[in-house]
Amino acid sequence: MRYFISFLVALGLLVLVIFLLLHDGGKSSQPQLTTQNLVDYSNSSNTEAIMTIDGPINAVSSHQQVRITVSRDNVTFEQLTGYSGDVANMQNFANTQDAYAAFLKSLAHAGFTDGNNDPKASDERGYCPLGDRYIFEFNENGQDLERYWATSCGSPKTYLGAFTLTVSLFTAQVPNYSTLTQNISF
Repeated sequence: MRYFISFLVALGLLVLVIFLLLHDGGKSSQPQLTTQNLVDYSNSSNTEAIMTIDGPINAVSSHQQVRITVSRDNVTFEQLTGYSGDVANMQNFANTQDAYAAFLKSLAHAGFTDGNNDPKASDERGYCPLGDRYIFEFNENGQDLERYWATSCGSPKTYLGAFTLTVSLFTAQVPNYSTLTQNISF
């Protein structure tokens, strides 16, 4: 009887260890931002919200991306070419702490912090190959606090916020956005 109980205890421990290994101990690989603490970053000069629009999969000489980076002091628009992100055009615009706070608050209401943190879904490359991929990031000191993506094809995606509203909020931060992107084939 003693051997049987020992066997059951050992079997239970084995099942527990396997469960913890497969479920990563319940821990996320990225720090989890919340709606509340996103707004708290408006005072920091070391944070930035970034949206990258990655165009259709095509020849390296034709591939284009747009990246908008919003921080407390600046808004940067970049037109990138190729797959290595060579900068073809860059425009910087001044920003203020109040404007950044309003932007972060709007992103929070749009669900910017809502997403799927499953590491298996973190790589957007190759999805929606004839459409666009949208990568949404929030960084502090160059480290990702959040990184989600969506596509113009709908799904799959890891970004669970209000997609159209989020894109509009980012593009509205760039004066003359439509003029700057008129020659980009998205």
